[in-house]
Amino acid sequence: MRDCPIWFQDELTRIGGENPYGEPIFRLVWSTGERMTIGGRWTHTGFKGYREVPAIAGPPCWALLVREPREMHGSPLMWEIDYRDLETGYLQCGSYPHYGRYRLLQKFLHREVVYRSKWQYQMRGKELVKVPASDTVFELYRMEPNGLMLDLMLPMLVRWRKLSNAQKIEHLRQEEQAEKDEFSRKAKDARQSCRVRPGSPLVQKRAEIIEEGMRKAMAIAAQTGLGMKISA
Repeated sequence: MRDCPIWFQDELTRIGGENPYGEPIFRLVWSTGERMTIGGRWTHTGFKGYREVPAIAGPPCWALLVREPREMHGSPLMWEIDYRDLETGYLQCGSYPHYGRYRLLQKFLHREVVYRSKWQYQMRGKELVKVPASDTVFELYRMEPNGLMLDLMLPMLVRWRKLSNAQKIEHLRQEEQAEKDEFSRKAKDARQSCRVRPGSPLVQKRAEIIEEGMRKAMAIAAQTGLGMKISA
């Protein structure tokens, strides 16, 4: 497990600010250290209950988390309806986040296909000859905390977060209307009939531009070696 450099987290806090509880809006963490609680029946063992599991899947890497307030997760009633496992009675995503919770915003990984020249031996007639060949491999780059992350990538992430929040606010508005209309199990059916509307073409296009910018930034960093470490 690795800790985020103090200087880097201080700069993240300066840029992103703090929530009402004094917690930074943005945190940089080593992915393997983050855990979450989930509940229900565990298929392989038959165990029923709550367990802690890794919150960030995939290869170990630095990951940027964003702190979202409780309002972004809907109401406690809708949380119960959405995540209460009917078979076991346990909450599949743990208890309602009354004080908000962190969610993954970006993993600082870049995968790249690399073609490497090599030699191999082939039989030609009765002779064994050496011929050129190419080998395709996937290389994984991990970005280390550095100025590039802050100067180039974080502004993109902040803009993406704003777009994402705008869609969530609309989602919550629809949920609240459904909750006012129904306080029984029919509330779930009412909610299913008023799914979140996809964003306007302009909003979707802006989101795609930001995501493409992130991909290009990671690729440039990998090619130039700026703040990147390579591993198999």
